[in-house]
Amino acid sequence: MAYEPRHMKWWGWGNEDRHFDAHAHPGFWPYAKEVLEIERDDFAERDWKLENVELPEACVDERFLAKLRSFLKPDQISDGAKNRVVHAYGKGFRDLFRLRRGIAAGAPDLVVYAESERDVCLTLRAAAERDVMLIPFGGGSNISGCLERMGSGRTAVSLDMRRKRRVLEVDAPSCTARIEAGAFGPDLEQQLGEHGVTLGHFPDSFLHSTLGGWIATRSAGMQSNKYGKIEDMVMALRMVTPEGVLATRTVPKSSSGIDVNHLCIGSEGTLGVIVEATMRVHLRPEKRVVRGYLFAEFEGGVEAMHECVRQECMPTMVRLNDPDKTALSMAFRPTASSFAKIAGAVFKSYIQARGFALPRACLMLTGFEGGQEAVGRQIAEVEKIYRRCGAVGLGAGAGESFEETKYDFPHIRDFLLDRDVTSDVSETSTVWSNIMPLYRGTMEVLRDSIAESGVRPWTGCHISHTYQTGASVYFTFGFKQQREREMEQYLRVKRAVQQSLVDQGATLSHHHAVGTEHLPWLMEDISPVGVQAVAAIKRGLDPANIMNPGRLTPSADPFREWMRIGQSTTSSPMYFPAKGRAS
Repeated sequence: MAYEPRHMKWWGWGNEDRHFDAHAHPGFWPYAKEVLEIERDDFAERDWKLENVELPEACVDERFLAKLRSFLKPDQISDGAKNRVVHAYGKGFRDLFRLRRGIAAGAPDLVVYAESERDVCLTLRAAAERDVMLIPFGGGSNISGCLERMGSGRTAVSLDMRRKRRVLEVDAPSCTARIEAGAFGPDLEQQLGEHGVTLGHFPDSFLHSTLGGWIATRSAGMQSNKYGKIEDMVMALRMVTPEGVLATRTVPKSSSGIDVNHLCIGSEGTLGVIVEATMRVHLRPEKRVVRGYLFAEFEGGVEAMHECVRQECMPTMVRLNDPDKTALSMAFRPTASSFAKIAGAVFKSYIQARGFALPRACLMLTGFEGGQEAVGRQIAEVEKIYRRCGAVGLGAGAGESFEETKYDFPHIRDFLLDRDVTSDVSETSTVWSNIMPLYRGTMEVLRDSIAESGVRPWTGCHISHTYQTGASVYFTFGFKQQREREMEQYLRVKRAVQQSLVDQGATLSHHHAVGTEHLPWLMEDISPVGVQAVAAIKRGLDPANIMNPGRLTPSADPFREWMRIGQSTTSSPMYFPAKGRAS
């Protein structure tokens, strides 16, 4: 069956017919209640209604609209309420917090669905003539504030690329594929699979994000140890800018001055619209195995990951959870069979006899891919290192559980928001020698900043995406909301954790992009001259500033705007008539 992309629900993650099923994960809510000190269990289920959203009146430049109608079909242009609300924001905490309170101030005035490069070129030309701002839109999964309109007084258009979703060409001998930017993850892999190849890019948002979005935000997938981040996969691309089409050749490497591909990768829609890319692809692996391992402590797991890098036997995927993230993973497990429960009790007794203190134990999920014999050799090499670092194997069960639920974690946030709980993430990367100092320092900052508001913090961390020089460090946190101070409470915590990252020499984001959420720290991360260079490129390719204004160029007082975003919302969520009690 052909994949058909759908818009996600405007009030949360995923399709409208998908939600977090608490009955399928019976341990999660009891765990969350305990660690967050929540006594209530009488939260009403919300019945979200689009008509309760306060949508600003569309301000449409009529001459621009007339120009669009001269080259687009009627169904390619929309000013409908649902289309505008769906395209108002991404899926960050601030985005959902506002929409759930009926505020859609970031909504565009029009939505345009491009079906060809010509459509994009003509739309940009018309926008430049009429001073209309354009915001490229893929799947809408961004959580860093890359999609909200910034500023007022100009017509704003969301340029949705989902109709440009074909794999145009596969060059099997060269292991390359030319793909339209609007292809969603499942769509792309389905088409590549017909040629026996894979891109190998599987981010948490895989089901709801596009190739163009991955490139524009420097995305990372779960199997980046083998396949690399998205910038490692791009060989050539085409990006429509207000000054014309930027196009590069499909070659393995070149010495043609500054790498123009990398001007486009990570540009977050500020320079133009990525319409097509030629990507490095791989033969589909003969075998894939994911196994779980338990380390007595976090440091042992970090050392095991580092040793695998040193010995050049890195698995396709590694994901090391700290003790609290391990406890969350265990609580999130699907309903277990009677046999699995008995086996789990036996294993618990076994690891305790081996000297493991369960509150400190850390889960490592490890994926292996390749030919049958190669996978066997790799497992043996990796497990030898793991055992030396004190690990105990959990077998394939833990890996199978992860594979079944790996795209479900974003649904947890909606479930918690329904219960007045804020949850969010901050991710970074640093060198090996700084991982543990960064981890300890940032966890302390997180806990202290949450506790300042008088609630109990929950914090966790996992490490993944390993490199010769370091790894990605991914922090997760949650806390009960303070009524009528929810945004102030969140911003205090988010600012503290981001400042901790840059203060300790890490980057402001490893794969979630800058957007508005991380913009105040950009100058610290890349230097004032670096910001000046980005601004100069912006002026050269987009002199009228029509492409996604307000990104990648911090203002003189960046925190004032950062604090303002989301603060103008009403204090109460939309409590619609209850359909029943929460699970």
